[in-house]
Amino acid sequence: MNASNSRRDRRTALILAQLREAGGKPLGLGEIMQRAQLHPGERTEVKRALRELTREGEVEKDGKRFSVPGAAALPAPEKPAGRAAGRTDRGPSLRGGGEGSRARGIVGTLTRHRDGYGFVARMDRQGEDVFVPPGEARKALDGDLVRIEIVPAPRGRTMGRIVEVVERRRRWVLGTFHARGSSSFVVPSDDDLEGYVAVPETRLAQDGEVVKVRLEPGADPLRGEVVERVGRPGDPRVEVLKVSYAKGFSDLFPDEVRAAAEEVPDHVRPEDRAGRRDLTALPLVTIDGEDARDFDDAVFVERVQGRGKARYRAVVAIADVSHYVRAGSALDAEALRRGTSVYFPAQVLPMLPERLSNGICSLNPDVERLCMVADLLIDDRGEPVSAELYAGVMRSAARCTYTEVARVLDGEQLPHRERFRPAFELMAELQEKLTGMRARRGAIDFDIPESRIVLGQDGRVTGIERRPRNRAHRIVEELMLAANEAVARHFAHRDLPTVYRVHGLPDEEKLDAFRKLARTHGFEVPEGALGPKELNRLLHGFEGHPQQRALNQLLLRAMMQAVYTADNIGHYGLAAEHYLHFTSPIRRYPDLIVHRLLRAQWGGGDAARSERRQGRPERGAPRSARDAAPRPPSPERLEEIATLCSERERAAMQAEREIAAFYAALFMQDKVGERFPGVVASVVEFGIFVEIEPWFVEGLVKAEDLGEAFELDPELHALVQRRTGRAFRVGDRVEVEVAAASPARRQIDLLLVEKGVRREPGVRVERPRRPRPAAPPAGRAPARTAASGRRPGKAPPPRRRRSRRGR
Repeated sequence: MNASNSRRDRRTALILAQLREAGGKPLGLGEIMQRAQLHPGERTEVKRALRELTREGEVEKDGKRFSVPGAAALPAPEKPAGRAAGRTDRGPSLRGGGEGSRARGIVGTLTRHRDGYGFVARMDRQGEDVFVPPGEARKALDGDLVRIEIVPAPRGRTMGRIVEVVERRRRWVLGTFHARGSSSFVVPSDDDLEGYVAVPETRLAQDGEVVKVRLEPGADPLRGEVVERVGRPGDPRVEVLKVSYAKGFSDLFPDEVRAAAEEVPDHVRPEDRAGRRDLTALPLVTIDGEDARDFDDAVFVERVQGRGKARYRAVVAIADVSHYVRAGSALDAEALRRGTSVYFPAQVLPMLPERLSNGICSLNPDVERLCMVADLLIDDRGEPVSAELYAGVMRSAARCTYTEVARVLDGEQLPHRERFRPAFELMAELQEKLTGMRARRGAIDFDIPESRIVLGQDGRVTGIERRPRNRAHRIVEELMLAANEAVARHFAHRDLPTVYRVHGLPDEEKLDAFRKLARTHGFEVPEGALGPKELNRLLHGFEGHPQQRALNQLLLRAMMQAVYTADNIGHYGLAAEHYLHFTSPIRRYPDLIVHRLLRAQWGGGDAARSERRQGRPERGAPRSARDAAPRPPSPERLEEIATLCSERERAAMQAEREIAAFYAALFMQDKVGERFPGVVASVVEFGIFVEIEPWFVEGLVKAEDLGEAFELDPELHALVQRRTGRAFRVGDRVEVEVAAASPARRQIDLLLVEKGVRREPGVRVERPRRPRPAAPPAGRAPARTAASGRRPGKAPPPRRRRSRRGR
């Protein structure tokens, strides 16, 4: 029996066991997965297994719940002795605990609505968001990581009760300072955080200025201390920080973290070099964007002879952050709390203090730096022959940009880069081989264009343009993918624990919707599971079709989101059996964990071993790696770290999208009343989103402004006027007029123009905003009110995809 069948049989057995243990009580899909401890990436497979069990009569289906007929409840299995339930190596536990343990329950992120209630998005992704009533939602702030338990609610429903605040994500608040002597206070800029923050008297700001406030942990009502003056309301920098603080990110580091960063040396010392392979003579180069300041990776490619099938040697050197950020340190705790760096048009909020991220950890040119190396041998078809992993010390020969490398490959003469021309050309040759290998394997590449906000020196938006993607981008992307896969194979073949980057099968219900739309346009889409190769063939078949955009969009929605986990289920989009993130430890915490796990393994004497198909071992572990090897986290702790990092990644993406939408609306403000061509980007029940040419920003034409009785047709993915049959579909070209642009609401409102005549807007009823309470009288501490919710109907920002380096 192959591994795939074995996993399927195991999954089916777990499902049946949980349904029988429920004693005939119907369970929903999320409950089944949670009870069986199945990974979220297996959701589609679990649906398929339940359908098969239902057809075979072993399981009964009632709506969206399942049960085993006539099953009697089984006693709960005993928990293994010798380990405290719900606890791990360090930090808060995110798992359910034993009887009476505070770790019992579900952990998730709380989002509070303006009407007081909230929802908790489960971090285990094994079920729908949990409703939290107003009285419970007041126990935490919007964005907090909380632990809840499910309790009965009226009319047979359930709701969440907050057991504890696992982590207060908001440690800083941005707001307007009001000087009232000892009763001074700050009005938060974030509408999701109503009320006031009491602060002591300060000379750092004057009345009416926007300030940063460090919140006191656990204070209720909210209290804090003014730490810095920012400027005046409406400043774009204020918006960036407001969104960042709301998502748990910051441009500031706690005092203990800054102190720890100052203790890190600013150069490679002789003792740091001990036991490392010396690569300083190898002409490794970094290739990044013009505005990059932290350099995670450097590359070198050469042709090889006499090594079996190998034709290329690719050396991928990655900054060794793990040497400086040790497990359990203040730097480590802060890096895990952030999880990732966050990138905005005019500012980066780094995961690590700049002394590390732009200094000793960054592979800056002409200075020695410590690195972790994936030394790869690849054949002439782009297939891996072997991979050798080791710790090294390097000196970057040049800091190159994507634009420079692309210009050289296009034949342009750049005097300061001519000595690297042969190296760049060899990299491009290898890139073609690697791209071909991935295409044969079935890796999916939608190649969706990204947009870039262009700011002037005064911080104003001067344009929004398509982000360039040239040959140099593809070179770096392929080399990073190859290194990440090599390191993942290293762990998988040795059955060692690590944090994988996984991508599950597409959602089957959404895939069925995609099938129906594709068939209405004459495309043949087979039934059953669709592998990456089949999807790739379909994507190529859509090229040039009028509904290409709609079909690609629908297929994208069917795709699961890639996540981090300690359980390797493979990466569907890359068609990779083993995959993880190794190449960006300066800006991603999972990469840092992978480096630590390598060092821990080397401490056991198994470092720098190759994965040669012939099985020949290379040299052993460096002595310094053995001496400094950290103790690896437990598998349970690895899963918790992976879950936290997935949540932080989503929060960063939300923050980046929101600020991109802010800048897009800011850019369109002076274009109100102007008309532009556009294309329908998406269709929803309340209107159509139109991408305005030539800036790649989207605005909303409300359904009520299109005319009477337009309805969403879910089969055709169109807004259709039933009386006339007129329809708006994704991909349709239209003309629009900019009616309004609100940076505060992150929204651009459009009106349709037909035959030169603007369609007049329909009557709209705006929901009144709840007024902010009056300022507290002098001498009395401000009180905190119930939280607010997020604004409905925000238009999506310009499309922007996070760096493809390493996926």
